[in-house]
Amino acid sequence: MSSEEMLYAQGAKIWVPHAEQVWESATLEESYRKGAGFLKICTESGSLKEVKLKADGSDLPPLRNPAILVGQNDLTTLSYLHEPGVLYNLRVRFCERQIIYTYCGIILVAINPYAEMPLYGPSIIRAYRGHAMGDLEPHIFALAEEAYTKLERENCNLSIIVSGESGAGKTVSAKYAMRYFAAVGGSESETQVERKVLASSPIMEAFGNAKTTRNDNSSRFGKFTKLLFRNQMGVMYLQGATMHTYLLEKSRVVYQAQGERNYHIFYQLCAARAKYPELVLDHQDKFEFLNMGGAPDIERVSDADQFNETVQAMTVLGFSIQQIADIVKILAGILHLGNIQVSKKFNEGSEEEDTDSCEIFHNDIHLQITGDLLRVSAEDLRRWLLMRKIESVNEYVLIPNSIEAAQAARDALAKHIYAKLFQYIVGVLNKSLNNGSKQCSFIGVLDIYGFETFEVNSFEQFCINYANEKLQQQFNQHVFKLEQEEYLKEGITWTMIDFYDNQPCIDLIESRLGVLDLLDEECRMPKGSDESWAGKLIGKCSKFPHFEKPRFGTTSFFIKHFSDTVEYDVNGFLEKNRDTVSKELTQVLSESNMSLVKQVMTLEEIDTLNVDTAKSSTLGGRVVISAGRKQVVPSKQHRKTVGSQFQESLASLISTLHATTPHYVRCIKPNDDKVAFKWETAKIIQQLRACGVLETVRISAAGFPSRWLYPDFYMRYQLLVYRSKLDKNDMKTSCRNIVMKWIPDEDKYRFGNTQIFFRAGQVAFLEQVRANLRKKYITIVQSVVRRFIYRRRFLRLQLVIGGIQRHARGFLARQRVQKMREARAGLILSKYARGWLCRRRFLRLRHSIAGIQTYARGMMARSKFHAMRDHYRAVQIQRFVRGALARRAYQKRRRNIIICQAAIRRFLARRQFKRLKAEAKTISHMENKYMGLENKIISMQQRIDELNRDNSNLKHKTSEISVLKMKLELKKTLEAEFKNVKAACQDKDKLIEALNKQLEAERDEKMQLLEENGHAQEDWISQKQTWRLENEELRRQIDEIIEMAKNAEVSQRTQEDRMMAEIDNRELNEAYQRAIKDKEVIENENYMLKEELSRLTAGSFSLHGRKASNASSQNEDDVGYASAKNTLDINRPPDLLSKNYAYNDSTSLVVKLRAILEEEKLKHKNLQEQYIKLASRHKPTEDSFRPACRPAGRGP
Repeated sequence: MSSEEMLYAQGAKIWVPHAEQVWESATLEESYRKGAGFLKICTESGSLKEVKLKADGSDLPPLRNPAILVGQNDLTTLSYLHEPGVLYNLRVRFCERQIIYTYCGIILVAINPYAEMPLYGPSIIRAYRGHAMGDLEPHIFALAEEAYTKLERENCNLSIIVSGESGAGKTVSAKYAMRYFAAVGGSESETQVERKVLASSPIMEAFGNAKTTRNDNSSRFGKFTKLLFRNQMGVMYLQGATMHTYLLEKSRVVYQAQGERNYHIFYQLCAARAKYPELVLDHQDKFEFLNMGGAPDIERVSDADQFNETVQAMTVLGFSIQQIADIVKILAGILHLGNIQVSKKFNEGSEEEDTDSCEIFHNDIHLQITGDLLRVSAEDLRRWLLMRKIESVNEYVLIPNSIEAAQAARDALAKHIYAKLFQYIVGVLNKSLNNGSKQCSFIGVLDIYGFETFEVNSFEQFCINYANEKLQQQFNQHVFKLEQEEYLKEGITWTMIDFYDNQPCIDLIESRLGVLDLLDEECRMPKGSDESWAGKLIGKCSKFPHFEKPRFGTTSFFIKHFSDTVEYDVNGFLEKNRDTVSKELTQVLSESNMSLVKQVMTLEEIDTLNVDTAKSSTLGGRVVISAGRKQVVPSKQHRKTVGSQFQESLASLISTLHATTPHYVRCIKPNDDKVAFKWETAKIIQQLRACGVLETVRISAAGFPSRWLYPDFYMRYQLLVYRSKLDKNDMKTSCRNIVMKWIPDEDKYRFGNTQIFFRAGQVAFLEQVRANLRKKYITIVQSVVRRFIYRRRFLRLQLVIGGIQRHARGFLARQRVQKMREARAGLILSKYARGWLCRRRFLRLRHSIAGIQTYARGMMARSKFHAMRDHYRAVQIQRFVRGALARRAYQKRRRNIIICQAAIRRFLARRQFKRLKAEAKTISHMENKYMGLENKIISMQQRIDELNRDNSNLKHKTSEISVLKMKLELKKTLEAEFKNVKAACQDKDKLIEALNKQLEAERDEKMQLLEENGHAQEDWISQKQTWRLENEELRRQIDEIIEMAKNAEVSQRTQEDRMMAEIDNRELNEAYQRAIKDKEVIENENYMLKEELSRLTAGSFSLHGRKASNASSQNEDDVGYASAKNTLDINRPPDLLSKNYAYNDSTSLVVKLRAILEEEKLKHKNLQEQYIKLASRHKPTEDSFRPACRPAGRGP
């Protein structure tokens, strides 16, 4: 019996094609015989069919995998590697087990569940940390851990390529991969870097994602994020990141298909319009750029909350408040720009429409708001929307725009502004994420758009599918390389594996006279059009096998991609490839008064992949921010097209991926309805073909897909040979005996160093043989086991019956004895029960009588106590009442006695007052009062004479100030010399410091210089001591003069105070008051003189450099206004010191002192003359005293 006949036996499970489900399971009704022309099968639905076969049996239907292999976490471990086996394995895992991740060799297949899955928490991250790929269930964290471990172990660059169609979950998978790297590659000191890396996702989703018919959060650009790591003590720490983007879908800014939305940020801004009233925003349905799709909202998503999250993320990543405000203004300006109305224009003087021109009204509110928000001239904006400039040989020609041309210019400007703003935001993110320091290695995460095919496919789908062709080629080469490396590693003989190579399709697109080359050539033609380009394609590219021309018309063409044949509509190819915008409109924006608008419009599009490769820093997309160096703007003829730029960026990306170790994530979209765990077979099989999963399966199936380690194979298939041919110590030989016995064809297997390699289907054959042997052996074992079971059952039944009889007899005997015991026990119980009832009645009666007696005695005692308490309270009340009445009578009697005494004392006081008043008016009283006044005046005259003599002595002392002034000038000269010496000393100190720095080189000169410095210091100390002694002598002399002046003033003040106290006459008192005022003026002038003198002395001491630490010690209690402490006050405010230095002119100071002394003499003389006149006029006689003393004698 051949292996095919054994495998295709009756009851075997196979797969047959189905119109709707693609593949359907069926069961063989009859065994297959070699050479048979048909197979009888029964499908799962119960229908009987016949499947026609070729005579050689080459078209036998594929077999189902054994039940043990169904639901495997790696598709390459399946025994039968074919399309229905892969599809069924994924369906079992996804629908029945709700597992979304599955391995396919080096590929991680991720199916979007459209439901929240608890698979990404911190505990899951910790669970996968440190485990190799395959130890745990498939997961995006397992793939990330594999990459991170390889990074730590080999210190090499790696990449993770995430692809799939829109809505398959690419962005989420890339986000979780970066979250894992940020978690395991972070540290406590670098949490800010992780925070920034994770915060970049909300910003990029807001500005680069939009709702489509297939996905509510579809990425409309390609993104390559590089996570930079540095090696610290053998551990890789996340250092920063860079981000590069590809082919942003700018057309979405001005147009959305039905059921789709513009970019999220516009709707978020409209939802948060209350925060920005200056933007003059309205509901999103009011803007032309937002209401085209008719689907402004997303279920279970709040645009306002998303906007707050976006702003918070921008703040984390270094955007200032002003930058965020300017970005919001630019976005609002784009929305208002789309609402500018372009209307028809009529010829002057008639109602005929001018089809070659159009009109935008000056009072268009959206035009004015756009100008205000972007801070540009609204009139210039209006002018260049209505006109365009054409450059001729020697002049410029202005041509009016039609309505369609004006609208196209407006839309092109809006797309250009948004693309530049997106470019600027990516640049700021890169600047914030990358600190510029050198890194050891990186892990790149590529979130790229998957293969797309729609009813109408345009330039964007062409570029996307071109990128997928390049990535598929790189993927095929990498998978083939790994397959061959595995064979070389195991040391087995192999033949070259034939795999699909899509190089012809790539040559069709990028070779000379290919699609892109012809497109660029047509864009350079002045009158190039989409139709003429399509004609050139049909004429030049028909030689390529992957190109097909349409049956009818020339407005489309077909390209046979690796996954499907796609029809492309040529309309709009040239315009999108040129990506032109009015130069005059961009110039208007470049002249904006807003710095951000000006900066955004001056950005240049540069291929950052080549730049980063040269710098060995970051690799990625085509956008870079270079604000510091101005780039040379290429001319219009030599400006790169979008296709050529994308081709160069894609080539750089592929070279980057070739330089890294790639890991692949293929995201699958299970259904278009976004229903959780809904399986659409036709859609999924198309994606598996497009993303390369089935190609990986085919490459694996072309070689030796099934691989078993020797220990595993030995443990499972050891029963296939006799025990004599098995040796546990030599498992390789044992496995060889097993395989060679059942598989005679040596081409069906290979023995490696650590594994056995099988062709497709061989493991299933061994499984079938194993199942047959097990069935045979199990039948024999079952017969023996059944005999043993029935014999044991009979013996057990016999033993049970004897036991039952024995236990029954014992039970009856125990029952009879129990009745006898119960009768005796009843008598005893009744005896004790009657005794207990009698005792209980007696005790209850005694307890009741005792309780009654207790309550009766208590009631009698309480009544007696209440009577005694009432009697005591009545006695106390009577006592307090009698005391209160007695005190009241006493207080009344004492108050009456006090009133009588007061009346008598008042009468006696009035009588004495009248007598004293009459006595005060008599002459004798006045004489006694003013007795001795004449003697007092004479003594006062004598004291005034003494005061004058003291003043003359004071004037003599002041004359000595001039001498002191001369000495002061001498001291100033000494002070100047002191300053010179001090300056010289400072110069020497600087010289000494310079020489000290050269001590190590010139030690001999050091000693000599130190000696010279010592002599200079001694001379300086001696000179400073001499100056100190002279200053102390001068200060002592000044203190003596000041002390004498102070004593004279004190004596004078004492005499005058006594004089004032003795003079009671009114006229004399007034004159004395005037004298006192004059005296105060003199004292003030004397005080000013002393102040001048003290300032002079203080200045001389301060010039000699005296400080609080070396000033002469003064008495702490010396606080008088003329004391030495005031004279040498070192804490004088800076303004007073500045005033002191104003009197450095010695001549003016002496003249001022002399004038003050002369004025003082004159005032004293006048005071003396007035005093003499008053004294002579008012002599101490009775007649002169009476009129002056009467006012003083008034009153009681």
